[in-house]
Amino acid sequence: MPDRIIIDFGDEQEKKQNPEEERIIIELDKENKKIDVGEIEESREKKILNSKINSFYKGNSGLSSYFESGLKFPEGIEKGFRIKYAIDLGDEFLNSILENNRYFILSSKSGKIFLTDRFTGKINESIFFENETFEKTGLVFENRIYINSLKKIYELGKIGISKQVIYNSSDNQYIWSNLNRHEDKLVFSEYDPGSGNASFKAIRLNENHGIKEFNFKVRSFLSDSLCIAFGKSYLLSDEKLIEYDFGKSSGEIFDTGIETNENSIMFFSNGRLYLTTSANELYYLDLPSDNYKFRYTGIKDPYLNSAGGFADNLFTGTIDGWKFFKAGGMQVFRFDDESENKIECISKNVLVVSQKNKIVFCNLNRFQEAESSIISSENENKSEEIVSALISGNEIAVLTTSGLLKVFTNDKLNIHI
Repeated sequence: MPDRIIIDFGDEQEKKQNPEEERIIIELDKENKKIDVGEIEESREKKILNSKINSFYKGNSGLSSYFESGLKFPEGIEKGFRIKYAIDLGDEFLNSILENNRYFILSSKSGKIFLTDRFTGKINESIFFENETFEKTGLVFENRIYINSLKKIYELGKIGISKQVIYNSSDNQYIWSNLNRHEDKLVFSEYDPGSGNASFKAIRLNENHGIKEFNFKVRSFLSDSLCIAFGKSYLLSDEKLIEYDFGKSSGEIFDTGIETNENSIMFFSNGRLYLTTSANELYYLDLPSDNYKFRYTGIKDPYLNSAGGFADNLFTGTIDGWKFFKAGGMQVFRFDDESENKIECISKNVLVVSQKNKIVFCNLNRFQEAESSIISSENENKSEEIVSALISGNEIAVLTTSGLLKVFTNDKLNIHI
């Protein structure tokens, strides 16, 4: 290879008269610079494939609906959300989407688990569990998948087809809560509605699957929400708070001092355990606590269907819109709507709200800005209602009760002519 490039201009006569003015000389390095393989940035897909992902019901072990993500709202008329892919699974779903490094994981009422390639939308596996129904949400721990039916907890193998029963409940007992996790322990509640006997259980996720438990009695109801905070788990039963200390392997029962019911919402965020009353008031308990007395936030609505938050931010879904508060109870923003709005998931930049079969992405940095999409199938006789949404990276996955899965990404480019 030559050491330099010479570019001449003009005719031969001009070049003889002014040889230096009519040419450009480009000197080349004698040694070609080698590209360091370490300098090549890993693709987003490869980063996900090489990562160990944990996935929970409502985004985290505190059930606050917050998903750790750098997802940004695509501001301006030139940008927007687009549908990356859509799949009709042709089944009925009552629980939430889970994810690991390869799949979006969906478990149906009819006993099927769908492992959908998160990058392409292709269904890699559809695993049928005979005589099972999946109503509650399992979890993912470092890409390992755990799914619970009414009586059993399964661990799916790496390939997906292999399945192992790691827990089987006793006669008349049902797995009542969605699954949760503390360190290497899988935690859940179990309940016999006939006798009122209930228990909190923690299973070690090792070869022995050792079990710790705390038994208690239920008078009228046991919530299916199980929160974890500061090394303790929390369950709501009647007007009582069931606390289990993982460090001490023991449990205690405290009166909440407020009236609650089976529809009461409980979640942990920013050092506080939040709980809604039968009158749709939002109370909180600072953790760790000495006296276990809940305090009123000042937030109340005639009808609350959902609540969650992060840092000192709280969001509530209502019969006629959604609201944003600071933890002290001050209202920052409210969106009034003719339809019921439900908080599906939250990130620091984007709030995802559902309105039956419409999904709405709200910009938390500019409240007046939002984008929506109708989730519908080609079958006109099919009634669609959103049951779950999940934020992962720069994508949002949305699932309906009738099995429509749509995945949105924030990289749409609008061309205006």
